[in-house]
This record gives sequence, structure tokens and C-alpha cells, in this order.
Amino acid sequence: MNSSVSARQNADVMEAKYAQWCEDPRSVEESWSAFFQGFELGSAQLKRREETSSVSAPPAAVCSDSDLVFFGRVVALIYNYRTLGHTQAHINPLEDQPERNLRLNLEQFGLSEADLDRVAWNAYFRHGERMTLRDMVATLEATYSGKIGFEFMHIHHTPVRHWMRERIESHAVRSEGSPEKKLSALRWVLEAEAFENFLGKRFLGEKRFSNEGGEGAMILLNAILEACPSNGVHEIEMGMSHRGRMNILANFVRKSLTTVLYEFTPNYEPDLVAGDGDVKYHLGYESIREFPDGKVRVSLAANPSHLEAVNSIVEGKARARQRVLSEGSGE
Repeated sequence: MNSSVSARQNADVMEAKYAQWCEDPRSVEESWSAFFQGFELGSAQLKRREETSSVSAPPAAVCSDSDLVFFGRVVALIYNYRTLGHTQAHINPLEDQPERNLRLNLEQFGLSEADLDRVAWNAYFRHGERMTLRDMVATLEATYSGKIGFEFMHIHHTPVRHWMRERIESHAVRSEGSPEKKLSALRWVLEAEAFENFLGKRFLGEKRFSNEGGEGAMILLNAILEACPSNGVHEIEMGMSHRGRMNILANFVRKSLTTVLYEFTPNYEPDLVAGDGDVKYHLGYESIREFPDGKVRVSLAANPSHLEAVNSIVEGKARARQRVLSEGSGE
């Protein structure tokens, strides 16, 4: 059997074993017999509870064997989209639609085109919302195989995995963004790429810990920054590793490009009271970014070679700023 309980071949094996057990319980392994005995016991107890319930209660819906098999296959479909949907997500806008993962075809779960108009639901998918299988597949496609790929089913901590699932599936319909926002995102990526290309050609072989391949981080950072003024955030305390630091200093914190490039030259001597003492990709910076809704102070902490050491520094700076601002406002 496949190690995944929801695999299609496992359902076939279980159905065959159950039919065999019904004919002769001794014809299957002891472990299977114990499993089916427990299944039968649970079904019998449920039936007795239904029979002893109030006569005024509405009758419970009765599912046929074919319905039970259908819903089991729907569960397997949902599980596999959560697990494999990201493998066919269209995450590169410059490429054609990626090839479909054949393991997500309906036939892999014993489903077919004839089932698409059947009503399907699951208590752990969109809070049990009832929809046709056609709509469910479309929702799963949009959620897990759209422009964002989510890979989270490997997380062992169950509450975290469930939280991720709830957040992902409750925002299945995502805005494509206005043309203006798309142009802004493109500009942020192009600025980051042009910066790295220039440094790579002008200072060939110079150690700089480039951001190449991670330019998309600039979209995330700038989107958060632009949302700060309207959400009452006026200061940001940051800490990060060496990788991409020069790019973020130049294009996000807005450190002067003249200074950044001067630091690459062999004869660079900082005009500071403390003088020199560290490499350029360890340095921090602070600036004020202005937006139509207000200003945001952005501070990137200096970071030595011991990368994790900066975490407590950033936390301490943030706490200190909170206290200073709170005392200044009289709160």
C-alpha cells in the first residue's frame, strides 16, 4: 500500500479487504479484522443512538454506499491538492502555464467527468460549504495551483498546519491588483536587478552577498512599507543577514547610491568619528521614507558575522522605541 492514507490505490485495497472480511472474517489478516470489527462496532453504536433519539427530531440523511465512496474520494482529492497543488502553480509570469501534475487528475481518485455535477463537501474544507465537484475543483485550482504555491503539509505541528490551511483556504479569491500596483512591483524588481547587474560588472569578483534570485523580496518589503502610514505604523526596526543587504540598503532603506558605491572602492575611508571597523555588508542604516499618507522611519540594524545575534538587538531597539514614543505621547 501507499504510505499516504488518501492514495487512490489504498481505497481500492480497503474496499477489497472489507468485502473479503464480510464474507469470511478469518480470510484477512488479524490487523485488518480488528480494524473492521471496530468500524462495525462504531456503526452499530451510531445506529442505536439514532434509534433512541427523540421521535420529533428530523430524520438524518442516509448515504448510500456509492455516496460514501464518492465522499471518500473527494477527501483524497482535497488532501492531494493541499499536498501537491504547488507543483503546478503558475508562479513565473514570464513562462507559459506549467504542465499539470498527473497525480491531480480526477481519474487518480476514481472520479470522472460524470461526477462533476454531484454535490460535494467536507467539514474541513471551507467550513463544510456545499458545492458541485466542478466548483470544488475550480476552487482548489485557484487556491493551490494559482499564482501562489503553498507547500505546508509537511509541517508536523498540527495546530500550525491547521492555521496555515485555514488562512490559505479562507482567501481563495485573490485580487490581481491594479495596473498601477503591477507597475510598482515591476519597478521594484527591475531596480533590484539593475543594481546587482551593475555591481557584478563594475566590481567583478568583489564580495557583496548579492540578492540575485531573491528580487521578489523587494515587492514584499515595499508593499508592507507603503501600507504602514494608513495603518498607524510610523517606524520599522529591521534586522537581516548579509545576503541581499546591499540591495535593501540602496533600494529599500534608500541609503545614498554614491555612498554605497564609494564603499566598494579600494580607497574608501569613512568620514566618521569612529572611523572604519567593519565591512560594507555588515553595516546598518536609517532613513525617513515619505508617502502621501505620512512618513515612516526605517532602521536596518548593523549585523556582524554571527547572524542570529542581531535578533535580540532588533527586539531591544523596537521595545526602546515603543517606550520612548509612549512616554512622548503621554500614554
